[in-house]
Amino acid sequence: MTTADARLPGIAGGGPGRRDGRPRPAGRTWLRPVRFGQLAAWEVAAFAVPLACRAYGPGAVLPAALLALFVVAATSVRVAGRHLAGWALTWIAYRLQAHDDRRRTTDPLLVLAPDLRLRQHSDRAGNRFGIAGIGDGWTAVVKLTGEPDLPAVTAIARRACEDLEIPLGSAQVLVRSRAGRRTCLLAVRYQPGYAPLAAFARGQGELGELRATARAALGVLGALYDAGCGGTVLEAGELAAELRETLGAPLTAEVTDGWRSWTAGTVSQACFMPLPGASVEPVADLQGALGTTVSYTVRRTRGGRLRDEVTIRVAWPAGTRRPQLREPSLPAVPLYGRHEAAVRATLPFALPR
Repeated sequence: MTTADARLPGIAGGGPGRRDGRPRPAGRTWLRPVRFGQLAAWEVAAFAVPLACRAYGPGAVLPAALLALFVVAATSVRVAGRHLAGWALTWIAYRLQAHDDRRRTTDPLLVLAPDLRLRQHSDRAGNRFGIAGIGDGWTAVVKLTGEPDLPAVTAIARRACEDLEIPLGSAQVLVRSRAGRRTCLLAVRYQPGYAPLAAFARGQGELGELRATARAALGVLGALYDAGCGGTVLEAGELAAELRETLGAPLTAEVTDGWRSWTAGTVSQACFMPLPGASVEPVADLQGALGTTVSYTVRRTRGGRLRDEVTIRVAWPAGTRRPQLREPSLPAVPLYGRHEAAVRATLPFALPR
């Protein structure tokens, strides 16, 4: 498939485990993880009772205590991976997204990535790289051959983010299963705003950014070969084809972002998040499903720390019942109200969910 066949913008020149790959021990998933915002809400609720008693007298203790108890309950007990306050915020965000103008286009891929830019870059040795620009970064993709050692590949993705020469914003290992065929991709994302010197040392403007992204992809490719895994860096046309194949939607279709699924024409898709302590592994083909995709992303937070994200996507014919995800070793919860963002995160852009 060429870039024109894929109908992409024209080409221009130029839960998570430990670091050693072992799964984290399972915890009380109905309470964990505990975020900073939850601790702040609990502290406010704890101080509200004595303050109400002091300001309004003993008669205000009972109402204040009940209100504090409600706040603690609404921000602590998790159902399907989120607490009540989190579900309320998710519903509000979902309703606001219903007015997004991006869905006016009939291209499902451009609904997910309206600012997608595709570049073909060549280095001095004649190697050609397809580099996708989305948001504030650039992404190059390596397609692995054979049956790679996934723990080794995920370790390489993490080490690529820790590299000091070209600090990456994120890296992604994506496993796509279709009709018994499995494809593994490794995407690296360079963000000039986070590490501008890596681009400045290789040229000015977009050219330096493309060179830095290509250099990061070559570094990952070399690490893969050292680990006994083969692969190739995709060119622009190949990258366009892989984006379409990974999305698994028609070229043109009406897009509907529902609470329970994301639908493009004749294909519906839903995403899941593994619970803490679940071992990350490819999901076998599900009965009635068109395909499954598992995405493992290592991304850098604003504080500079690395965080793991795992997202599972299942596709099935629209209008039929959603296949059940019942992997005994991979308990997961559906991402209700967040399917569009999760579908975008399971494309080889190395984007956060």
